[in-house]
Amino acid sequence: MRLAPPDRFFDYLPWAAATLLVAGIVHIVSVLLMPAVAPQDAYARARAAVGDAPTFALVALPPMAPGAEPLPFEDPAFAEGVCVYDLSKGMLRVTAPADGEDYLALSFHAKAGRIYHAITDRAAIKGKIDIVIGDERQMDALSASDDAPQQQVRLTAPAKRGFVLVRSLAKRPSDMTRARERLATVMCERVDPPKD
Repeated sequence: MRLAPPDRFFDYLPWAAATLLVAGIVHIVSVLLMPAVAPQDAYARARAAVGDAPTFALVALPPMAPGAEPLPFEDPAFAEGVCVYDLSKGMLRVTAPADGEDYLALSFHAKAGRIYHAITDRAAIKGKIDIVIGDERQMDALSASDDAPQQQVRLTAPAKRGFVLVRSLAKRPSDMTRARERLATVMCERVDPPKD
């Protein structure tokens, strides 16, 4: 007895559903594992862009060129700098003057590349951006000492290692020199946590 075409369809339906289910699971697992197993994660690329510069120092990135971007998704209208930190060697302090005319943005990334805080020059207090980054223990010790200035922002980093991406906007291509000079006013420095 021969099966009619609609009957054959129902015979293959469970196999097709199982194939789609397995393919969907493999796809979801591979997407979720990609950041953990990728050799060129955000931290590795930032570290490579910094090169031999010391940890905790702000390093200006070269101007963007097609195919030679040190970091992904760069905007050619920004002068960019990276400050790589390791909190096991001390806390990080980032300071920058804010003049209210030139746009300056700072984004704070954990080692896996996840942004855990971002700030612009519009949030400056008394014309200055002053941020201290540390782990939980360092932040507790800093809070106990309570000798920090009032305008200082304190951030608890989710991981010991990470980087700060600093961007200065050039409103026109002719303003790129001014944006790079503005970037040079941002300071990243290591700060010793207070003694217990």
